[in-house]
Amino acid sequence: MRTLIIRIIFTAAIVLALCSTALANNASAPDALGIAGTGNANAVGNGTALAMPELPPEPVPDAALNAALDRMVRETLAEVSGLAEDRVHVALIDLADPEAPRSAHFHGDEPVYPASVVKMFYMGYVYHLADRGEIEITPELRKQLTQMIRPSSNVATGKIVDTWSDTHEESLMQPDEFREFSEKRNACNRWLQGVLSIEDVNANQKTWGGTIPDAERQFLSGGQFGGPWVNRNSMTALSAARYLQLLAQDRLASPQSCDAMRTLMQRNVAEQPYQRRRIAGGAPEGAKVYSKTGTTSDTFHDAGIIRLPDGHTFVLVTLVTGTGNRGNFIPELTRRVSDHLVTESK
Repeated sequence: MRTLIIRIIFTAAIVLALCSTALANNASAPDALGIAGTGNANAVGNGTALAMPELPPEPVPDAALNAALDRMVRETLAEVSGLAEDRVHVALIDLADPEAPRSAHFHGDEPVYPASVVKMFYMGYVYHLADRGEIEITPELRKQLTQMIRPSSNVATGKIVDTWSDTHEESLMQPDEFREFSEKRNACNRWLQGVLSIEDVNANQKTWGGTIPDAERQFLSGGQFGGPWVNRNSMTALSAARYLQLLAQDRLASPQSCDAMRTLMQRNVAEQPYQRRRIAGGAPEGAKVYSKTGTTSDTFHDAGIIRLPDGHTFVLVTLVTGTGNRGNFIPELTRRVSDHLVTESK
């Protein structure tokens, strides 16, 4: 009888130890922005286990914050001659309480061509695949990621897209070839929608600064070469803001990968003077900004995470469409939003 009791106690101790270890492994540390999260272990592609964070709470639309954002957008528009309301698309997520984020937007639910802002989705997908053991972040790949995000190289972006999609066609494709090409190119979209639950984004096209090969033009037109570009990249300000919320809270990928991505996106106007007309140019002194810009003849965008000197973190996405004057709309709106959130929290 005594032997049986000892065996029962010994077995219980082992079970307790195993449970404690499992609980410890499932608890994630706070991210680099000081916003804690919880995670769970999932199997990955190479058969190992990886702590994959659960999605944080969806931001709740806040009427008072939306009224304040509407006022701030219109006040800023009044300072920029010729910039109409319908050219501006803004989304704001306040992460003062990470477990109860608030949101507001100004035309933020309307789809817009993202220009180079789309590259932040491609960066995230690469790190997702790396976390799963499906690709390796080699020095060459890290160099391409850096070129894609910082100077926003379209050549580097093309190489990154080829890396995760394994698509290299340049000539017109037959129907079977086109279907296979489309399936591969929509992998990033499937990740955004199926894993991150982010809708209203189409991220499957390379970005171009020169001649577009026939195969890419065929894909842009949905298979009908020479037709309208119905398959162009697109996103809403709200969908981009939710994506950046996940990055801010270490839920886009592993905490280590999220830290690496924020490092790539870190902005400093002293080192990057052209950022003065973007979010970094309007952030208060001592704030940290992690953002991705996008610029074409008819787009002037920035999408970023801002951590104020007191630790208050928020996401701001500002997309300006159309040609003409853009002035300092983005930095001035950033300044107003920062001031409002600081005042509101006192």
